[in-house]
Amino acid sequence: MVALDLTRRIIAVIPGTGNVGSRLAFQYAKAGLSVVVGSRDPAKAQQIAAQISKETQSSSVKGLTNAEAAASGDIIIWNPSVNFFFQFLLSDSQAR
Repeated sequence: MVALDLTRRIIAVIPGTGNVGSRLAFQYAKAGLSVVVGSRDPAKAQQIAAQISKETQSSSVKGLTNAEAAASGDIIIWNPSVNFFFQFLLSDSQAR
């Protein structure tokens, strides 16, 4: 098994402000990784990033827009929301 060193990589969690995304970002930060929290609302991303930084005592957590997070991340964790999935199904079935 090959060990993967992520310590010099930036992990972007998009979207990172909901329950699942924020917990993913928290766990990565807790493990000592650099994390970018993405959101459509940059103020919300910055708020969650500050909370994670405080809880994990990490200075390597930033909050940005989804586009900025995607551009700055070495590894992108896309966290699709259930609502998006169901909206897609509804719009697809209505189009038929």
